[in-house]
Amino acid sequence: MPRVVDHQQRRAEIVHAVWQLIARRGIAGVTLRAVAAEAEISMGRVQHYFSSREELVLHGCRMMLDGAQEALARNTDDLTPWQELCVLVRHSIPQTPEFAVGTIVWNAYIALAVDSPAIADLVRRAHRDGVERARDLLVAAQADGTVRDDLDPRRTGQRLLALSEGYGVRVLAGSLDAAEALDVVDAELRGLLDANGTSAER
Repeated sequence: MPRVVDHQQRRAEIVHAVWQLIARRGIAGVTLRAVAAEAEISMGRVQHYFSSREELVLHGCRMMLDGAQEALARNTDDLTPWQELCVLVRHSIPQTPEFAVGTIVWNAYIALAVDSPAIADLVRRAHRDGVERARDLLVAAQADGTVRDDLDPRRTGQRLLALSEGYGVRVLAGSLDAAEALDVVDAELRGLLDANGTSAER
């Protein structure tokens, strides 16, 4: 009986090798040969699924964004809008070694966006989607009385996400630890609460 090949799984394994290389060497360290060595497969197999380095790097960015959305969806089931907003905003602060690797890779993609229109489009779309989701959650939290109604939901969402992303980079650089960054982010979140609202989720 012929063996069934899971092509999606094989592509995912190759992309995970790309992420490991980016985390250790940056985007410049990604070559088809280096990816093959990292994944412990032949270069021919890498080329079977990805015809060029650019295609491989781009697919890796798409997979990272899809994975982040899926993870957030899993972690926010049955949460109130306020609780989901807290998860979304705090998501940019790396709190585990594994999460730090993902944050390093994502920031490498952001840097690559300067020279790659295709990557830039994905990064802009991710930022836009994040702000829109934060805005929607803030609108819902205002409607249920948790968040002050004098705030502009879109501007507030944009500010919170930019703040969190910036502190995430500082954590990666070792300028402060994750607990300190989360304290700042949580203080900003608490500042949004209505007098009768709840405290930021910890």
